[in-house]
Amino acid sequence: MTMDQASSLRRIVHETSLPTRKARVLSVTSGKGGVGKTNVSINLACALAEKGRQVYLLDADLGLANIDVLLNLTPAYTIEHVLSGEKHLREIVVDGPSNIKVLPSSSGVVELADLGEEDQQRLIFMLEELEDSIDYLIIDTGAGISSGVLRFNVSADEVLLVATPDPSSLTDAYSTIKVMVNRYNVRSFNLIANSVSSQEEGRSVFERLQKVTRDFLQVELNYLGFIPRDTDLAKSVRMQKPLLEAFPQSPAAKSIRALAHRLDQSTLSNTPLSDASFEDAPRFWERFLQWKERK
Repeated sequence: MTMDQASSLRRIVHETSLPTRKARVLSVTSGKGGVGKTNVSINLACALAEKGRQVYLLDADLGLANIDVLLNLTPAYTIEHVLSGEKHLREIVVDGPSNIKVLPSSSGVVELADLGEEDQQRLIFMLEELEDSIDYLIIDTGAGISSGVLRFNVSADEVLLVATPDPSSLTDAYSTIKVMVNRYNVRSFNLIANSVSSQEEGRSVFERLQKVTRDFLQVELNYLGFIPRDTDLAKSVRMQKPLLEAFPQSPAAKSIRALAHRLDQSTLSNTPLSDASFEDAPRFWERFLQWKERK
């Protein structure tokens, strides 16, 4: 992309009238894979939709997408077709459970794992076109600290970090926070303690991570809540249904609804979970467009 093209895109952004409605963008991420991040994303989206919210779920684990598999969806088109110019973003939206809308990605497509600047900008402009009809955009990112993952996390209104009691999960979660703090001065993180044996263990996961982030990074974490270890979750995965649909009264489903309630209450009262100012902050797509990788 030439400098003139980039300037033209930015001028269009500033000259386009903004929709009156602003979607709240939540990035669900983790330091390592295997901690249940995608299942948290799916079920949190369903829980918010149950409350009557318009929720879009973006599978942003580009190159290793699996939300369609977990929900037994067979999308005819994916973000790959949008980036190639074959389809518009609205044409690839798939109806999911609980009236959520899914923006599918492509599994195993290596090129999508490292999108160029022009493709990323095209994608984000199209996302912006949907914003006037969205209450929540939930982004299921890839794990780790690649530039693609960081770009979504840094641009979101809130970062929801999923961690388990496993020491490697806590170590990698801390590393993820450290990179975002040191490179991008992100100061707000919300922890979800997943797959814990009790409320007390969930609180322990938070306190252990809070101590090191406070001592070494001078960052305070916000504890969003916990999700208990639940055998019904594995059953729901085999059924290719969200836990909230397959086993709505299971302990984990109840905990996820509690997390969704807290998120929604903070939106309704315009009180962010952390120090970030949601209503006054630049829009997600503006931050995404202006993002620059830092070493």
